[in-house]
Amino acid sequence: MNAFKRWEFWVSLTGLAIAAGLWVFSLYYTVSTVRKLNAYTHINATVIGNALVDGGYTGGHYYGSTLAPVVEYTVDGVKYKAQDKMSTSYGKKAGTLREIAYNPLNPAECLFVKSENSLFVFLFAFSAVFTAFGSAVAAYLVKDTKRLKLMNTYSNAKFITSAASKAQFITTGKPVIAVCGKSNVGKSSFINMLAGQHKLAKVSGEPGRTRLINYFDFGNFILADLPGYGYAKVSKSEKEKWAKLLDDFFNGENAVAHVFALCDIRHAPTENDITMVNYLYARTIPFTIVATKADKLSRAQTVKAIGVLATHYTCGKDAIISTSAKTAAGLAQVIEEINKVVERHGEI
Repeated sequence: MNAFKRWEFWVSLTGLAIAAGLWVFSLYYTVSTVRKLNAYTHINATVIGNALVDGGYTGGHYYGSTLAPVVEYTVDGVKYKAQDKMSTSYGKKAGTLREIAYNPLNPAECLFVKSENSLFVFLFAFSAVFTAFGSAVAAYLVKDTKRLKLMNTYSNAKFITSAASKAQFITTGKPVIAVCGKSNVGKSSFINMLAGQHKLAKVSGEPGRTRLINYFDFGNFILADLPGYGYAKVSKSEKEKWAKLLDDFFNGENAVAHVFALCDIRHAPTENDITMVNYLYARTIPFTIVATKADKLSRAQTVKAIGVLATHYTCGKDAIISTSAKTAAGLAQVIEEINKVVERHGEI
């Protein structure tokens, strides 16, 4: 989805334009006011009382009246009075001194120094916050659009079939990429993230439900979802059956082009995780370690966890991709790996 086609983008762009306009106005107001304050003569005027300032109507609402100080000052023997209608300190007592700046060419024209200063500081702060917010929203929408585009890369992915034995394995001319990991590592969520779909692979709350090899057509490659390992409640005979199925799969006619070995980023890899990766090492099957559920950790915790996994797997940190099915974090790196696999397969 193009960012320019999203109404949120245009709303944020309009807000950004308004903020930019406010910033330009505040800059103009500040410069002109500072020039006046520097050019005018500064004196202390005496507060002689307070007068009501009518708030008036704005947007159909009446804002009432407020008290604002009235000052008196003398220039060349002539007394002048002025009211600070923008005062931020109401109810000044008579006799209090207020700093003002009057125009030497027209003494009746004066500026209330503190009020003018407070106004342009407010304008600057308001417009700066508004501009920053608008920029952040626009940047987020552009980033989010890229994320949505990534999530639509394989939106046409579809389920093909399930295999319970070697005889049911499919034969294809496309590269086969397998996904493996322990039972509760989030394989189905990872596949759904990759496909940009919610129900392509069935997500079960009960570990150990995937007991078959499930094949999915992702267009330029075939994805094989392998049975999850390490589920304690499965019988020994069932585990041996799964092990035989996996062994047959990796020894099949269709050589596996790549494997995404999933592990939970929150925990050190299990003995079964290490065994699986060592098996791939021994068979010289290309693979990438994918650390799932990265949204459960902070950025600092994620960096630390990647280091722990790299130590256990005896690999470099760059060889591990941290992902999150909730936020699609790491999706770009996974797709990049897939593109490399597809490209290599095309050269064979």
